[in-house]
Amino acid sequence: MSMLSTAISGLLVQQEALKTTGHNISNVSTPGYSRQEVVVESRNPLFRGFGYVGQGAEVSTVRRVHDQFLTNQLRADTSSFQGSQVYRDGIEQVDRLLADNSTGLQPQMDRYFAALQGAADNPSYIPSRDVVLGEAKGLSERFATLSHYLNTQNENLNGQLQVATSQVNTISQGIAGLNEEIANTRGSATSEPPNDLFDRRDELVRQLSELVNVDVLDVDGAFNISVGMGLSLVDGTSANRLETVPGEKDPKRYSIRFESKVSSFDVTEKISGGKIGGLVDFRGEALDKAINSLGIIAVAFAQETNAQQQLGIDLDGQLGTNFFQDMNDPLLASERVHAHSSNSLPNDRLFNVYFTDSGALTTSEYQLALPGPGSARFQVTRLDDGKVVSEGALVGSFPQTLSFDGLDVVLEGGTFQQGDAFTIAPLRSAAQNMDILLKEPGQLALAFPIKAETSLSNMGSGFIDQGTMLSRESAAFASDSELNPPLVIKFLSPTRYSIFDNSDPGNPVSLNPPQENMEFIPGIANTLFTSDTAETALSSWRARPSSIPAIGMDGPSVEPIPNGINPERFSFYQTDPITGKETQVPTISTLASASANEIVTQLNRVKGVSARAYTEVQLTNFTNSGTTYSPDMPFEVWVDGHEVTQLVSSANQTTYLDGFPEIVPEDMNANFLADRINNHVDLINRGVSAKSDGVTLTIMDENGNDILLEIRGDKAQSVISGVPSLPGSLANNAVIDPGDSMLISSGERWPFSAVSGDTLGLLNNETGYNFELNGPYVYQMYLPDGRTGTVDLTDNYTDSDSLKADIETQLNQLLNSTGQTKVFITETGTIEYQVYNLMNGQGNQNTSRMNIGGQVDVVMQGGTRLITDPLAGSIFSGLPDAQSTYMGYQFELGGRPVSGDEFIIRWNDDGASDNRNALQLVGLETKETMSMSDGGNTFTESYSQTVAKIATLTSQAQIRSDTDRAVLEGSQAEISNVQGVNLDEEAARLIEFQAAYNANAKVISIAQELFDSLLAAV
Repeated sequence: MSMLSTAISGLLVQQEALKTTGHNISNVSTPGYSRQEVVVESRNPLFRGFGYVGQGAEVSTVRRVHDQFLTNQLRADTSSFQGSQVYRDGIEQVDRLLADNSTGLQPQMDRYFAALQGAADNPSYIPSRDVVLGEAKGLSERFATLSHYLNTQNENLNGQLQVATSQVNTISQGIAGLNEEIANTRGSATSEPPNDLFDRRDELVRQLSELVNVDVLDVDGAFNISVGMGLSLVDGTSANRLETVPGEKDPKRYSIRFESKVSSFDVTEKISGGKIGGLVDFRGEALDKAINSLGIIAVAFAQETNAQQQLGIDLDGQLGTNFFQDMNDPLLASERVHAHSSNSLPNDRLFNVYFTDSGALTTSEYQLALPGPGSARFQVTRLDDGKVVSEGALVGSFPQTLSFDGLDVVLEGGTFQQGDAFTIAPLRSAAQNMDILLKEPGQLALAFPIKAETSLSNMGSGFIDQGTMLSRESAAFASDSELNPPLVIKFLSPTRYSIFDNSDPGNPVSLNPPQENMEFIPGIANTLFTSDTAETALSSWRARPSSIPAIGMDGPSVEPIPNGINPERFSFYQTDPITGKETQVPTISTLASASANEIVTQLNRVKGVSARAYTEVQLTNFTNSGTTYSPDMPFEVWVDGHEVTQLVSSANQTTYLDGFPEIVPEDMNANFLADRINNHVDLINRGVSAKSDGVTLTIMDENGNDILLEIRGDKAQSVISGVPSLPGSLANNAVIDPGDSMLISSGERWPFSAVSGDTLGLLNNETGYNFELNGPYVYQMYLPDGRTGTVDLTDNYTDSDSLKADIETQLNQLLNSTGQTKVFITETGTIEYQVYNLMNGQGNQNTSRMNIGGQVDVVMQGGTRLITDPLAGSIFSGLPDAQSTYMGYQFELGGRPVSGDEFIIRWNDDGASDNRNALQLVGLETKETMSMSDGGNTFTESYSQTVAKIATLTSQAQIRSDTDRAVLEGSQAEISNVQGVNLDEEAARLIEFQAAYNANAKVISIAQELFDSLLAAV
C-alpha cells in the first residue's frame, strides 16, 4: 500500500479519537456516563523481499472504561445509604417530638402531679381542684397530640411506600426496555457493544438500588434483576411489579406485594435496603415501638388513676368515678384485633381485648393463629421475640378467654377455621383514647370512704391508723355511702382480738367467715385483713360436748377423755397461677380427740395455708343445793386440772394474782368463776381466760387446747334426808333437791335448715307464724357427730316464744340427753339452736368430767381449696364452701391494748378535709406500676426509657447514615477516578490527537509532493 493510503488510515484513526474525546467531554455531566476510548490496531504489513512494510492503522472498537466490581459496590453502597438516610429522617422527627419540652409528655405530667399535690395540701379548696382538672386535660391532650403525630407519620410512610414502589416499577420497565434495545442493537449490523446504552442501563439499576437492594445477573448481555431474596423483578425484556397495598395483617400498615403474571404475594418482610427497606425498618423498629410505648404509658396511667380515683369519695361523699376514659370500654376493646385478609369466609369473628394488668403489658403485638390440624388448635405468638405465650384448643363455645402478658383476649363468637390468623394490637390507639371524663372539681375523690375510731373507754395504749383502700371489689362497698358491714374490734386479752359485724352496735355478731381470736403482737404494727383478693377461709364446727359426763373416781383425774372431735382427712388442692394446673397436696389425717391446736399444727405445714385454733365453752344455770342435808358438799370446779373454787388466803399464796376474790360464794355464779380464772397464774400462762355477763360464763383457751372441766358437789335427790325437816306440813320427800349442777355448751349455734316449706323470711322474735298454711314445713337439724333429724311444724303459733318452745321440745326428744336446747330466730328470719348438756355433782368424792374440743379456722391463699372426709361426723363435715376474707381495705393496729379495748371501723361521712386518697393519687408518680417483670418502672421512668431508646436508635441511625454516606462518597470517588471523565485529561488527549492528525496530514502532503515530482520527471 502506498504512503498516501498509510497516512490516510492514520488520519482516520485520529479523527475517530478526536470524535470520541469530544463525546466524553460532551457527557462530562451525564449521570452514570463511563469514559470511552478508541482502541487502535496496526494494519497487517506487506512483504517486500527485504522485509515487511507497515500499512498504517485502523480503529478496532470504542472501549467503555468500566469496572464491574466498582459498579456493584456503588449499587450496594447506594442502597445502604438511602436506607439508613430515610430511617434517620424518620427517627429524628420522632426523637425531637418525644424529647422536646414543648411537645414531650414529661413536662405536662410533672405539672399534673404538682397540681395534685396542691389539691392534697388543701382538699376542700375548689380552685386547687380546678387546677388539677385543667392540668389533667392538658395531659390528655398531650397524649392525643403525640399519638396523632405518630399515626400521621405512619400515614406519610404509607404514601412514601406507594411513591417508591411506583418508581421501582417505572425503573424496572426502563431496564427491561434497555435489555431489549441492547439485544436488538448487538444482534443486527454489528456485535460491537452499545456503550451508551450500557451506561443508561447501569444508571437505571443504580437508581433502582436507591429504592431497594438489588441483585444483578448478566445473562448474554441482558440484566436479570431480583429483589427480596430472589424475587425476579426484571427477567430479560419483561418486568414484574411491586405494589403497595393495605396490609394483610393490618390495613393501616401498608405492605409490599410482588405481582407477576402467575403469582401475587406479600414480600414486605423479605425486602431490604434502599428507601423501601429503610421505611419498613423504621416502622417496625422505631415508629410502632414509639406508638406502643406511648400507648402502654397511657393504659397504665389511665388504669392506675381510675382505680385509685374509684377508691376514694368525692366532696358529696359518693364513691369516685373514672377520671379518664376506661381503657376496657367494650367499644375500644372490640377494635384491637385485625383479621388477616387471607382468612376464610365468612368474616364473622368477634373479639374483645381487655387490659388486666398494666404491670405485665409489653410493647409487642401478637399473632393469634389457627395452624391446625383442624380448626380447634390455636397459638398466640409475641411478635417481638417470636415466643409462644398461649396455646391450646378452642372449646367450641363462646366466649372463650385467652390470658397472657396482662391481656385478656376474649373470643366472642364466629366461624374460626384452620389457617385463620389475627393480629392483636392492643396499644395502637390507647394514647389517643385517654380522654378526661371528670367535669366538676367536686368529682375528684380525694378522701377515703373508710374511717377508724378509738373507743373513749379504752384503757390501753393501743392505736389504729386511718386505713388504706385496696379495692372496691368486695361486698364491703356494695352500697354507696355505707360500709357493709361496719366493724368493731374487741380485745379479748393484750394479745388476742376478735372482729365483729357492728351493724347493730348493741349486738355485734360474728363475720362470715369469722375473724375471731386473732393474734396480736404488742408494740409493732399488726395488719388487719388481707391484700390477697382470692384468699378464703373456712371455720369448723365446734365439737359438741359429750351428752353424758365422765366420772372421775375419788376426785379430779388426769385420765384423758374424748373431746368430741372425730378423725378427719384434709385434702388441699393448689392451682399454679401461671400454668393453671391444679395439684393435690399430700393428704393430712387427724386422730380422734385431737385438740384443735394439734390439728392446726398439722395444717400449718401446708404452704399457703394458715390455720388458727381456739377453744370456747359456755357455762350457765349454776344450781346449788337448795336445802341443808347431811352430808352437805361444797360446789367445786376444776379447769384444766386447776381448782378455781378452793378457799385460799391472800397471804403467801402464789396461785392467784393479787386482788383475786378470796371469798367463795354460797351460790356458785359466773362472775366469781370468771374472776378466779382470770387471776389464776397457771391458767393465764396457759392462755386461758374467761368472761361473764352475770349469767353465762365463757371460758376460752386462745391456743386451741382442750378445756377440761370437772365439778364435784351434791347429787340431785328425789328424797331428802337429814335435818332440819321441811317446814310446815310438807313431807321430806315432797321436794326434789336439784343438787349442784350447771349447763355446758360449746357456744355453737347450729343451723336448723328448711327441707320443705318457705316462711319467706317472716319469722321474728316479736310475732308468731301460722304453719298450718302453705305447708308442710319440715326442718332438719345437723350435728358434727353425725346425728341428724327432722322437725315438723304444723301449728299456728301466736307468738315467737311458743314457736321456739315447741321446737326446743322436739329437738330435746331427738337429742335424747339430760341437757336441753335453746332456739334462736335470727334477724334474717332463719332458725338456729344451741345445745346444752348437764353436769352435776355425784354426792361423793367423784367428779363429773367433760373435755371440750376447740374450733379450727383455716385461711387459704388464692388458688387453694380444701376437701375433707368423711362427709358427716367431723368438725368440717357439712360446712358451706370457703368464703372470701378480702375486705378491700387494710388497717394497722399498734401499741399495747388491754382486754376490753375496742376500735371501730365505719364509713367516712365527712371527707371534705380528708386527703388520704389525694396522697395516693400523688403517690402514683413514684409508684412502680409498669414493666414489673423487669423490676418495675414508674410512669416517668417508662417514658424516660422510651425517649432514651428512641434517642439511642437515633444516634445509631445518624452514625450509620454518616458512615454509609462516607462509604458511598468513597465509592463514587473511586468509580469516578476509574471511569469518569476528567476534562484536563481529555484536553490533553485533544492536543495529542490533533498533533497526530496534523502529522498524518503532513505525510499526505509529502506524498502528494512526491507524486507531483514523479509526474514532472516523466
